[in-house]
Amino acid sequence: MSRFTVIEGRQSPHYNHFAEYELASCRATKTRLMGVVAIKTMWKSPDNPSRRYYQIMHLDYSEYGIDEYLEFECIPGNDNYAEVKEAVKENWNSFITSMGGAPVNIKPACMLRLIDSALELAGDNIAREYDTDENREFRQFANERLDLMRAALKDRGISSDECNVYEALDAVCESELGQYATINYFLMRLVDRDFEAATFLSEIPEETLRESPLTAPGIQTLMRNSITRESKKDNPKRNDKLRMYTCRLTTLAANGYYHAALSIWLDGGRTSRDALVMDMEVGSIMSLSGYESAVQIAQPEYITVFDCKDSMLKGFDGRQISPMASALPTPCENGWLFTMYNKTNAHVERSEYRMGDDVYGYALLSIGGELILMSHDLSRITVMDDATLFSIYSPFITAKGRYRLDNPVFHTLCHTPGIYFDDLVEPDE
Repeated sequence: MSRFTVIEGRQSPHYNHFAEYELASCRATKTRLMGVVAIKTMWKSPDNPSRRYYQIMHLDYSEYGIDEYLEFECIPGNDNYAEVKEAVKENWNSFITSMGGAPVNIKPACMLRLIDSALELAGDNIAREYDTDENREFRQFANERLDLMRAALKDRGISSDECNVYEALDAVCESELGQYATINYFLMRLVDRDFEAATFLSEIPEETLRESPLTAPGIQTLMRNSITRESKKDNPKRNDKLRMYTCRLTTLAANGYYHAALSIWLDGGRTSRDALVMDMEVGSIMSLSGYESAVQIAQPEYITVFDCKDSMLKGFDGRQISPMASALPTPCENGWLFTMYNKTNAHVERSEYRMGDDVYGYALLSIGGELILMSHDLSRITVMDDATLFSIYSPFITAKGRYRLDNPVFHTLCHTPGIYFDDLVEPDE
């Protein structure tokens, strides 16, 4: 009886392209304390260093493990060589622009350890708030490709055994954290049930953190945190080496919003950085009604509305308006949304933390021909206004008005097809 062997072609997802290349570099964003890390690898052909293979992936340390995975092969002389190189650049830039953490070089073993820690969360046996057959198929594909990469590296004597969990965390976590950043990141990771990162910032054992009342509602997003540093006389653990902070936080879980009050103690002197959380006492946790949660997380919306000529809509390029230079257009129900991110995650180093403060502002080019700018900060909307008025689009736009709204409307503008600003707000408001 004859035996047949299936030989996979180079276009097959089962073909191990990595066996043909040598790993040349690994880059990762220092954003692990935000619960995510983006990684880009570059592989070179030993026969032709200009022939390269790239991976770009986005790792999630909350529910999904991995939520983006791309591969690109750049072969000089191919018709699509320039196009593929540009795709690598655009996809990588789209990650690092929005994540607020500068990319750094990491060792291959560190890269493998970061992937291993994330993929522990990628199994289909883990319950998720949102999941689809398409997501499950994607994770299966990503796992298979990463297994092939591991096999190629193992043949070269490289594995994750050379890097432990905390060495990998240290490579992709911000350093020189101030007191407020330490507290905000610790609570952010704890309520997200990301215990590896929470333990990295704490002397509290992981087992104790897992049993914290803060984790009872399940995976949560830290929406807001207000921190107050207490005086020595108000500190029941009077110790020059421990500093006490009171926190009031609002979180969003699958079943609604929660509010908690707690105390946290940090080590170190008054000006020390990279302090650790030494102790925590939770005072109260309560669920919030829709009205209460809206009050807790409400922020004013500063909005400017421009009317646009039809000729502008056909070839609008947001990069011609300086604050939007790195904002990629995202289709939405009512047009194209441009999100402008801050270059760093400095907003975490504040006593008043809000989740959305990593965004500088938004611009919506609507189906109806309105360019609508929005920011939660008055000084930023002023910069966006001026940049728009002095851009190449100045002859094609007419300012309709500037507004400060305490009731949010921008989300509705983006997700209601064909709606105009005046449909939601009285002209004289």
